[in-house]
Amino acid sequence: MNIGLIGMPGTMKSSVGKALSALTGMPLVDTDEEFEREEGRSISDVFETDGEAYFRARERAIVARVCGGDGAVISFGGGAPLDAGSRAEMKRGCLTVLLTATPECIAERCSHSDARPLLRGDMIGRVRRLLAERADVYAECADVTVDTTGRKPEEAAEEIAAAVKNLRERGK
Repeated sequence: MNIGLIGMPGTMKSSVGKALSALTGMPLVDTDEEFEREEGRSISDVFETDGEAYFRARERAIVARVCGGDGAVISFGGGAPLDAGSRAEMKRGCLTVLLTATPECIAERCSHSDARPLLRGDMIGRVRRLLAERADVYAECADVTVDTTGRKPEEAAEEIAAAVKNLRERGK
């Protein structure tokens, strides 16, 4: 079974994914990196030139492909669970872990990058709005929730590994 990491940008999905991959020996797949490799351009460029709808359709195809494999840690883009098709693939192919953090922590982590098109402008306001919009969808997808506020990626990875072991022992 794959371990899928979901959550807002700035919840350390990529960093926790790397730490979890190192801890478990499972390979890491980052869907944002896969997207950029396949497109040959950045997500920001795609949003600007082709729009969010194009991005989400391409992202859905990547999610379906990576969820069809087995035994990987998968770091999903923050908006991937918003798509019903992507959610279904995640539920079918992953034990899904929701990474959370406070809005202030997310804004601080994201303030050093211009690579997140949905967080440009009033960052803390946008973070709060996106958190509110996505809360129900994230909760619907999550088998486990881990708060990364004030934590190192390795600490979150250890908590995830313990939770996954516990769920597997209970037959999840």
